Amino acid sequence: MYRKICRGVLVCVLLALVLGMACSVKAVAENPGSQAGIPRVVQVYPSHGMEYVAIDTSIHIVFSEPMDELSAIQAVAISPTPELAYPASWQFLHDSSVLVITPARPLRYSTTYRVTVQKGAKNLKNTELQQGFEWSFTTSQSPPSPVEMPRNGGFATGDISGWTWVHTEDRGSRSAQWSVVADKDREHVLRVSRPPTFEMGSCSLEQAIDAEVPLSGLIFLSFDALIGDYTLKQYAPGDTYPLKVVVTYLDKDGTEHSFVKAYYYYLPVEGGIAGFAEFVEAGKWTQKSYNLSALVPRPTYIKSIRFEFCGWAWLSMVDNVKFVW
Repeated sequence: MYRKICRGVLVCVLLALVLGMACSVKAVAENPGSQAGIPRVVQVYPSHGMEYVAIDTSIHIVFSEPMDELSAIQAVAISPTPELAYPASWQFLHDSSVLVITPARPLRYSTTYRVTVQKGAKNLKNTELQQGFEWSFTTSQSPPSPVEMPRNGGFATGDISGWTWVHTEDRGSRSAQWSVVADKDREHVLRVSRPPTFEMGSCSLEQAIDAEVPLSGLIFLSFDALIGDYTLKQYAPGDTYPLKVVVTYLDKDGTEHSFVKAYYYYLPVEGGIAGFAEFVEAGKWTQKSYNLSALVPRPTYIKSIRFEFCGWAWLSMVDNVKFVW
């Protein structure tokens, strides 16, 4: 919601810039007097001295009149230099009087950027700026990496506090059960099981994360998993697996997506193997680690994580669940 509000405010500000209704910007270099036919910079965004600027922002330069695009591009210098792609990062609007610069990758966190428009920029009549224009702004700080997320991801409290447990089965059928147990050299391990039966059942363990993540850098989900030989080779009619992880997240536009991985050691009775399914060896702990920052689209906000268990019978274990960035 915060991002949507900020984007709405940004749109209004940019409209005001284009229409010439915004307040004047205090720049390091003073603007020359308004003379007919002599181009000048009349407004910029982010404005001079602005702080906590989102790292996915675009830089806007409003000129007093239509400009020669190539000379305007060549006249712009940004320090430190962001990653710019030509022509994708450069867009001219309103008869080439507004230049929008969109870096190919987000800007750095906690960084002061200095932007200069040099005198080489020309209008369509080949008249240069009489004086360069310079300003600076500072980007926002990186969201802190979580100390422990999700809560009780190692189940060290001896229970499933912080998680929501749901199970579903036919009336009268055996239900799934959870317990936190020791396993070999592991003191606390989540054990989710269902005794052998002829009816399908399922259960899940879910936690709301509700955390904003960086727009640059790496974001990892990791956990340890073990699937026991407890399904009698009959666990997956269709898209059903003894262990599945689902991460729900938002992209930078606020659209919801899901990252899904499932695990098996016997081929399903029917339905085949889904593209998101991975083979694991029965009865052995396996560490799973996924680079969420490589997803398309990239996450900017993680809503929740859910572990699902399903079949006629199963024995699955989970430990050391972590998000790190």
